[in-house]
Amino acid sequence: MIVVVSLGFSFAIVPRQVMPWTGLILVYEWTFTLFFLLFGGFLHLTYQWGKTTAFHAGSFASHTDSLDDDSGKGHQRQSSACDFVTWYYGLGMAFLAVAAPSLPFLFGVTALFLRLGLMVVGGIVLASFMTYASAHLAYRSFLKGLEDRDTTRPKSACFLC
Repeated sequence: MIVVVSLGFSFAIVPRQVMPWTGLILVYEWTFTLFFLLFGGFLHLTYQWGKTTAFHAGSFASHTDSLDDDSGKGHQRQSSACDFVTWYYGLGMAFLAVAAPSLPFLFGVTALFLRLGLMVVGGIVLASFMTYASAHLAYRSFLKGLEDRDTTRPKSACFLC
């Protein structure tokens, strides 16, 4: 849904009087930017939902044992100011979003249908990765909200944390 909304807004924003390649690049750029803004808002809402959810303490403990317990000996994992898993998925999505339409250029393909085929294959890989990453990030965001329900998080300079 976020991709469709981003694509619709980008088509509405880009003026029709520009050259076709410039318009295509602008639409791609605006879609990319709006997707990350809307998806970041969705993750923030999911975090807030997890933070306000009344969850049974025993059920919550079973979900967070795997996140907090490092070796089963009661040691707490060091918490970082930045969530590297979020950065990993975000950079993976950004890389695939740029690589998918660039595949024909990277492989030096000039035939039209082969170029379109490579773009479609890249788009399928991008859609698969984005589906998995978005589900995983939403789940992590909800669980982080559950963990932070009773504690106050310090403000950090990290944008995605």
